[in-house]
Order: sequence, then structure tokens, then C-alpha cells
Amino acid sequence: MKDKFKAFAEKHGELWKFIKFSFAGVSSFIVQYIVDIFFHFVVFKSLAGQTVDNEIFRFLGIDSQMDAAYAYFIAAAVGYVVSFIMNRKVTFDADSGLTSSVIMYIIMVVATVFIAAWMKGFFTDFAVNKIPSATDDAGKITGLADAVIFILVTTIPFLWTYPLQRFVIHRKSNKKEEAAEAQE
Repeated sequence: MKDKFKAFAEKHGELWKFIKFSFAGVSSFIVQYIVDIFFHFVVFKSLAGQTVDNEIFRFLGIDSQMDAAYAYFIAAAVGYVVSFIMNRKVTFDADSGLTSSVIMYIIMVVATVFIAAWMKGFFTDFAVNKIPSATDDAGKITGLADAVIFILVTTIPFLWTYPLQRFVIHRKSNKKEEAAEAQE
């Protein structure tokens, strides 16, 4: 079985990278979701119903509940750290410069977090205002609606994070290939 698995990985290298990236994504998603739930419903519970009001959020058009926004930012940061480590070491076996990879990753993450936070606010406001079953009797979003929104907000960025990480951030240098050619 191990030989068949290895043969598949060698024959379908790019597909195998995509599978590993997906596994890393699911793993970091689970960690991120647990952190989000903890901060949303425990740590920031007292902020429920309060709207975020600061210059950055207004500039980005983010109109979100404080508990959801703050929990998301913290959970996303934790999830992205887990994802970076798994993808650099396991998925892509990158050996390009760590400093440049970290800088590019941070830029991608900051942009992604702000876009996703905007999406979370947009989807939450949409659910609260347009889908009656998404809120409880007190007008607060239900756990199921929040879970659906969380899944949307964490999976949509997959459309740009895979290509950026695969081809820009976690590159494999040609040092090994160059060394082999030099010996010939």
C-alpha cells in the first residue's frame, strides 16, 4: 500500500500538492473554527450586539458585530500561522528564503483577512436583515447561520491563496537540480 501511495504521489505530483494543500487547509480551518467559537461565544460574548466603529472598518466598509469581527481576526491569525507552517514544510517542501516567504505571506494574509472580515460582516448583515430564520427571537444570529457564514468566509479565499502559495510564496529553489546538472 505504501508503494502504491508513493507511486501515485510521484506520478501525480501537482495533484498530490493540491491534496496536501487541501488537507492543510482543512486542518487549519478546524483550528481556526475552534478558536473563533471560543472567542466569539466566550471571550467576546459581552460584545454581542455592539457594532464595530472605527476608521479602518468604516474605510473598508466593514459593518460587523464586535464579537464576530474580533473573534474572526484572532482565529484567522491562528489559522494562517498553522497553514503557513504546514504548507511550507509538508505541502510544498519549500526551501526558498524564509524571510521573503514570511513577508509575502503576511501581505497575502492581511489582504485576505480584511477581505474575509468584510465578507463576514456582509454575510452576517445580510443574514440578519434578509433571512428571518438566521436569527433567534432576540435578533441575534443563530449558531447554524454563523457556522454557514464562517464556512463561506474561510473557503472563498482558497481561490487566491493556493496559487499565491504554490507559485509565489512557498517556492522550491532549483539548487538541487543545478547541483545534479553540475555533476553531469
